Amino acid sequence: MSEPTPKMIAFFERRTAEHIDRVRKCLYVLAAETDHAQALLERASTHDDSKYSAEERVPYIWMTEFHRCRHRGEAFEYPEGMEAQVRAAVDHHMANNRHHPDFHSDPNDMTEVDLIEMVCDWTAMSMEFDECDGIARSWADKTIGTRVHFNEKNRDFVYRMIELLDSKLDEAAKMQF
Repeated sequence: MSEPTPKMIAFFERRTAEHIDRVRKCLYVLAAETDHAQALLERASTHDDSKYSAEERVPYIWMTEFHRCRHRGEAFEYPEGMEAQVRAAVDHHMANNRHHPDFHSDPNDMTEVDLIEMVCDWTAMSMEFDECDGIARSWADKTIGTRVHFNEKNRDFVYRMIELLDSKLDEAAKMQF
């Protein structure tokens, strides 16, 4: 197996820490606004910890580099066998993190806490990629009904949480002038 370069490792560490920090901040906001404060604070302390596990770390470093190159329009090829390891790491990640619909045999089995963490994850990704003004609506619109089939109750809950989080983040941004 090819070892990632120190530059790749540093980028993965920084990018992953920044993602987790954005998710945590969003979880803190919704903890203050919902009846799930304790559970959301617990999720904030463990979000995406598995990315640092032996099963995920090295493949996620390579996958992060793949996406970095893709966003910059640079050529990239996985070393031989790494693409399969990346797929296995993603499968492991999905199977070990409740905020991913793929964790559940039916996405409608997700709890409100799972759904809120998912919204916070989508929001963090929207912020990172500067999509839809950094709110999760674009992720929800392209995912719900195509890749993930939520019932009406869960779909409505997800969009309510997106609106609530967006309004609270907007208020916080205005307070910072």
